[in-house]
Amino acid sequence: MRIERYLRVPENATEAGGILIGCYRGPHIEITECSEPLRRDRRTQLRFDRDDPGHQGLAKRRWTESGRTHTFVGEWHTHPGFSSTPSGTDLKTWREVTRNNLAGSSVFLIKGGDGWWAGLGVGRILTRMSIVPSDDE
Repeated sequence: MRIERYLRVPENATEAGGILIGCYRGPHIEITECSEPLRRDRRTQLRFDRDDPGHQGLAKRRWTESGRTHTFVGEWHTHPGFSSTPSGTDLKTWREVTRNNLAGSSVFLIKGGDGWWAGLGVGRILTRMSIVPSDDE
């Protein structure tokens, strides 16, 4: 998976992140793509700030190309060498993202040194989700 490569040397020196693109299918969210860190993003050992407008550009292109079915459905980032548990900053940011996501609920993923953390945000409420491995894992 693309995200996991950001925990390997040399990428694991700083956090990485991007957005999740997908579609809403009734109560389900299908993630079809993720953006990767871009040149203007800020990456440090303990923080990732998605500052490059290319992420939003990708979401807009997919929205247009898909006939308005695929859109931003969430975001991901890494905690290289650390626990995948979200920080206070993560939780605060995600509440803001879900409050502003008029399309629906939002998925949040963290890949840390100890595995995955996944959450679903609806309104200002964030609920931890279980990750079910695919058949090919």
